Amino acid sequence: MMAGRRLTYAGSALVQFCLAAPCLADDATLPDDVRAFISRRDDCDHFRGEASPDEERQAEIDQQLRTLCSGSDTELARLKHRYARNKTVQKALGDYDPNIEGGSPD
Repeated sequence: MMAGRRLTYAGSALVQFCLAAPCLADDATLPDDVRAFISRRDDCDHFRGEASPDEERQAEIDQQLRTLCSGSDTELARLKHRYARNKTVQKALGDYDPNIEGGSPD
């Protein structure tokens, strides 16, 4: 019975890896500027979802938001335009909100 559980676990791990492999491959094929944007924007989105009743912590969050999110809308639009014919890039950028800085959408 123990060998069967190991096989099930190993099979499950293999399936999970195979499902994740296309994501890993796509990330490796993305241009450096797109990967840098995604990293920064993911960090930005993390802090956008965080709030604190503690004034000091909220000040830290606000600083991170300014650092990570400023210019994000413009950069996203620029990358989408630059790589308009690259389906992999368009897919990678497609789920990001194009208007997080409060201006009117383009």
